Amino acid sequence: MVSQLDALLTHLGTGRWTVLHLITIPYFSVFLAPHSLGGAFLAPRLDYYCRVPNKYFNSTNLSFLDSEANTSHSITLREECQFRTDTQEGEVIEDCDQFDFDNSTFSSTFTSEYNLACGRAYLQTSFQSMYMLGYFVGAPISGYLSDKYGRKPLVMAGYIAYILLGVGSAWLPNLFTILAARFLIGCLHFINSYTTYVLLMEVIEPKLRTPVGFMECNLWGVGMMLYGGLGYCIREWRLLQTVMTLPGLLILPAVWMIDESPRWLLVNGRHEEALQVFNKMRKLVEEQVPESQNTHQYSSVWLFLKSVTKDAFVLLRTPRLRRITVCIYLNFVVQGMVYFGLSLSGANISDDPFLYMVLSGLMEIPAYTLIVPVVQGFGRKFSLCSLYVICTSVLLILAVIPIAEHSTAVLVLAMAGKMAIAAGFQTVVFYASELFPTEIRSRGIGTSTMVSRIGSMMAPFINDMVGAAYPWAPFVIFGLSSLLAAAVTLLLPETRGHTLPDTVAELEAVGDQTRGPPLMGCERDLPGRGGDGATLAGDCRC
Repeated sequence: MVSQLDALLTHLGTGRWTVLHLITIPYFSVFLAPHSLGGAFLAPRLDYYCRVPNKYFNSTNLSFLDSEANTSHSITLREECQFRTDTQEGEVIEDCDQFDFDNSTFSSTFTSEYNLACGRAYLQTSFQSMYMLGYFVGAPISGYLSDKYGRKPLVMAGYIAYILLGVGSAWLPNLFTILAARFLIGCLHFINSYTTYVLLMEVIEPKLRTPVGFMECNLWGVGMMLYGGLGYCIREWRLLQTVMTLPGLLILPAVWMIDESPRWLLVNGRHEEALQVFNKMRKLVEEQVPESQNTHQYSSVWLFLKSVTKDAFVLLRTPRLRRITVCIYLNFVVQGMVYFGLSLSGANISDDPFLYMVLSGLMEIPAYTLIVPVVQGFGRKFSLCSLYVICTSVLLILAVIPIAEHSTAVLVLAMAGKMAIAAGFQTVVFYASELFPTEIRSRGIGTSTMVSRIGSMMAPFINDMVGAAYPWAPFVIFGLSSLLAAAVTLLLPETRGHTLPDTVAELEAVGDQTRGPPLMGCERDLPGRGGDGATLAGDCRC
């Protein structure tokens, strides 16, 4: 059935109907990047000073007057979170609950507005991590809803909800409701990235899948660059979040005009609706009858959760598959941690965090493009290990270089590390798609993407909490983690030139040996982000 649909799409070519999808869906990648990295400008870590309560006053000699008791007090800062007061009753140590933040770069931030310092500093870091936690929770739910109710309804609902939450949460008055909204926005990320990707792969002809996949990833980098420019122009966090969300309205009318995936309609037995979609392309199409309906249907949330649990254990069922799963999971955790760790390190590495964000996005374009011939020529395992080693070397050098004295060299090294880890992210997704057998490939990629968000949630805490005490420590943690991932990758088999395994039994029987005729580059049809037959050669973290 898949081959028949691919032949039909190839015959239809790329007309106005397909171009509408090609314009509409990749736009999501540009739109998502600012929210995914929102913590960089909306809730950055800032320098701060303890604000002495108003009842103590004298600006010249650290002698303060208590207006209530009309007695003199000598006040000195004991540490950044406390101050010591010498009174007639003796020495009193008080905790700071108000702070003066450094607003030389940002006029207003989530951090300064809610006094997120000292004992409340973890809430500043949580602004970024809550988004990643939402992604972690929303990914499996979105995949289930997409398979059961269709791509288009979920995309439309997710896109509208994303815009409404993005604008609305920018003006919420309460700290915890803002964090809750960040969680919900993160839950919608999977819909607006992976579900839209699946829809796009299902409506274009096979020969365009790989270049379109790369185009979508490059647009993610463009979104990062635009976010850097917006952040430079708008220094007030609520206004910045509103402005970076509103462009989503521009493409909203086109979202209503795109059609449901004909592949999904046919697999689910909705033949007449599929024919209407094909007729909309002004072509005559014979009615296609699916060979089987293998889309999972769940009658209740309990059965869905039971199926998810079963799928997770399937990936650990046999020795070789268990080794692949554990190694790939660790790779994804490290990728998520190091990628977002470097992306959010602008304030630590550069005096100009906006320029850092623009350059960081710019590095992703050659990373996603130049790595393709390297992977094809030198193999998946060697290429991925080399990228990890490059990233490790760069990060460990950054840990020992004085940033203030060698700012240009530090920025160049950081960009080299960012390009290496971005290329590694694309490589590990493609590598994983070849390692997991066909019968469980979608589950393998889906759960791997999910666990990568564990690393993404850790990255802000490593940058802000650990880095605040030991500025060199995040680079060491990220560098050694990359080195560990390189070592673990050596345990995986090479897949270049090998036919992909279709079943777990084949994987276990043949092992690491060459299995038949070589792959034809990256053009083999692989079940993509939803078991849809889309190649993953152009897949990426966006």
